[in-house]
Amino acid sequence: MDGMALYELTEKGGVTILAVGAESLDAITVPELRPVVDQLAERGGKVVLDLHRVRLIDSSGVGVVVKLFKRLRDRGGALRVAAVTEQPAAIFRLMLLDKVLSPFGTVDDALQGF
Repeated sequence: MDGMALYELTEKGGVTILAVGAESLDAITVPELRPVVDQLAERGGKVVLDLHRVRLIDSSGVGVVVKLFKRLRDRGGALRVAAVTEQPAAIFRLMLLDKVLSPFGTVDDALQGF
């Protein structure tokens, strides 16, 4: 990961931004990311998931995104996904998740009107 942290959390206008620092969101990285995802889901609120560094996502990565989406929604919060790269975008389309998640081009786009 070239010294990049697995994730970075920031706040902007009351919205939590979770930027994934890994190039893969997969069976290797998801266990390390799961505690922060669980914490965000428990807290609720609005979250933007920034995937601009993620080049590869597998079923465990998709699972953690869907779990966060559902748990936030159940608590009256919301998840927006931003900056999805080519392979993850193709997986989201294949699984029709692009219809549910409605990915945004950039984090700033995702923050608009959130």
